[in-house]
Amino acid sequence: MTLRYFFMDEKMITIRDKKRHSPGVGKRAYAKIYDINLPGLRASLLLFSAFFLCLFIYSCIVPYSETTLAQGMVITAKGDIQVRAKVSGTIVALPIREGEYVKANQILFTLSQDYGGKEGSVMEYESQHYVDEAKRNTARVNSMTTSIANLKSNQVSQLAAIDAQIAAAKVKVIKARELVNNSEETFRSFKKMVSQGYVSKLEITQRENEVLNAQLNLKLEESAILQLQSNRTAMMDNTQYQIDDLSTQMLYLKNRNSEIERIMATQGNKSLSMLAPTDGYVVAINFPPGKAVRQDDEVVVVIRHDTRSPLEGYLYIPSTGAGRIKPGDKVNVRFDAWPVDKYGSLTSTLEAFYPVNIDPRSALIPLEQGQTYYLARVKLPASFTDPTHRRRLILGGMKIYADIHVDSRPLIILLIAPLERARQRFLT
Repeated sequence: MTLRYFFMDEKMITIRDKKRHSPGVGKRAYAKIYDINLPGLRASLLLFSAFFLCLFIYSCIVPYSETTLAQGMVITAKGDIQVRAKVSGTIVALPIREGEYVKANQILFTLSQDYGGKEGSVMEYESQHYVDEAKRNTARVNSMTTSIANLKSNQVSQLAAIDAQIAAAKVKVIKARELVNNSEETFRSFKKMVSQGYVSKLEITQRENEVLNAQLNLKLEESAILQLQSNRTAMMDNTQYQIDDLSTQMLYLKNRNSEIERIMATQGNKSLSMLAPTDGYVVAINFPPGKAVRQDDEVVVVIRHDTRSPLEGYLYIPSTGAGRIKPGDKVNVRFDAWPVDKYGSLTSTLEAFYPVNIDPRSALIPLEQGQTYYLARVKLPASFTDPTHRRRLILGGMKIYADIHVDSRPLIILLIAPLERARQRFLT
């Protein structure tokens, strides 16, 4: 038996080598044999290989599209006519249907102005409302008339004051010119006496300074006259602008009072029929019979001259996504309309792209401030078929969203793009 000694921490540790005396160990004490189903393993590997091969072929064949989101509004080429209720009341008759062709002066709907409530009829309420409005307008007209008279009176007094100042300044100019003439004559006399030795050069210099000072005073007085005349013109223009503005407001209020008188003179009936202003097709009826509406508050009927005429959509594209946009790009248009389930989406083509910055404050729809936008135009059909296979007319003023397809590449390019970026960054 062999003994091995190790010294650690000043203590002797004896380790016995038991290699010779190790008991015999059987074969199955440390290992176990398992049976492998080789055909099943091969089938699984083949299945995984086929799956990854199909995925690779799919990613090489199927493209993915890069899109830019834009928003805008539908604009009708010939314009839609919105017929509103002239008075408040309830729709009691609606003899037209959506898509029907109507002629000018044809009855579109009838309003009843009496709902039989405890507060009285709508006609009485509207009459009192018109009377109160006419009184307010008359009071404003009288107030504006007084203001115009005061403006004219103030203008006369201010003109008189400025004219007096101009007259005084002209007198000063005359005296300043006389002083200049006297100074120049004195200076010339002194120059003649210089050669004879009667005056010194210092006196000549003093006389020359007096001439210059007199000329300077003359220029200042003439400038004061020009300034007073400029102030006079500005005051007259400002006063006239205020008078014209008040006169315009007075004219509007007087015309409104005349319109109120005509309305009250024709309010003898409790029902009022609205007529078609022109020939055209009824493309929308927003309220059914029995719906109460207020005067000039709700659009009831929209009439279009030609339902086959195409429409246009104006899109506002953020500058961050407008780099590769060009006319002819494919556009997927979605409508932000109520009810949403009635309107799906349609595919169109970008007709024009204007690379000119658009001020968000001048856009047709609210846009995010601080962002730069470009304008584009897309052609839209007059109607399309919704998911329920029903023909829907597109209305002017609808807000739209558009996905503009700017590029199309195989899917494999998207998958290997991170590897390519890593190679260019670390290996190139």
